[in-house]
Amino acid sequence: MNEQGFISAIENERLIYGALKRVHIYPTRIDYEDYFQEAVIIYALGYEKAQEQNNPQVYLYQSLVWKLTDLLRKEKVYKEFHSLEEFDFQRVESKEILNLIKDVDLNNFTKIEIILLQEHFINQESLVILAKRYNCSTRNLRYWRSKLRDKLRMMVAS
Repeated sequence: MNEQGFISAIENERLIYGALKRVHIYPTRIDYEDYFQEAVIIYALGYEKAQEQNNPQVYLYQSLVWKLTDLLRKEKVYKEFHSLEEFDFQRVESKEILNLIKDVDLNNFTKIEIILLQEHFINQESLVILAKRYNCSTRNLRYWRSKLRDKLRMMVAS
């Protein structure tokens, strides 16, 4: 990485802005400036290798898009792993789960919500397997899972 890479990055800010826009990072995001700085560094790191290519601008743009996409994926995985959902049954011990379920009245749930509670949350079956078993889409199951989480939060909160 050399100084010329950073100079070129500042001169070609439009290319960086375009790459940010391509991966759906907009100025309204709280961390937009952080991603912009990351993109400048990525640009500077790839500058020398880009000069060996037939079309260096295209190479740098594609490199920015790929690396920014990787950063977004890493951030998503980090947030999912470190999230503190109330009903993350994989992180709660089984005794605590049973105590929570004792307070829940199953008569207030639909058939699909009971299936999700038992088979997805407690038995940890994947939604793909459940979708095949009950002949419905995973999108539909994700919708019901979200509704079930909200309903459980309301029951436990009251």
